[in-house]
Amino acid sequence: MTYNPNRIFRNHKIKCIDFLLLSILENPGKQQRFHTRRLFKWQHGIEDHHSGGTNIAYFNNRDYYRDILFTDVSPQTVKYDSAYGNQMKSSWSQIHLTIRGFNRANKLRTKLELPQISWDSAGHPMACKINQTVV
Repeated sequence: MTYNPNRIFRNHKIKCIDFLLLSILENPGKQQRFHTRRLFKWQHGIEDHHSGGTNIAYFNNRDYYRDILFTDVSPQTVKYDSAYGNQMKSSWSQIHLTIRGFNRANKLRTKLELPQISWDSAGHPMACKINQTVV
């Protein structure tokens, strides 16, 4: 995807979060930094000199985006101290779309006249467990 200052993609104006959802849909399991770098390059046409930290607010906002449109499925195995006591975090992130984010990204792909991606082929770790009882 090439840079466009008006955020026009295939003759449609799209929001930054929509571009991010398309990136996650096309590259499931990649780190947050991978997606923020792509978003910055799409926005500005140059590499992000902050190593992908510029648009990290999309991944920190739990009210609108994180765990609603996408989620981190990596194992949390690293202990760290915080103001709330000892907690666990992952050493790397693996971002996948939730069903809501997946549907929104596929609607955008239809609007952009791109073929839809099926849930089974999207690489989500829970794709095989949908409509099945998990014991």
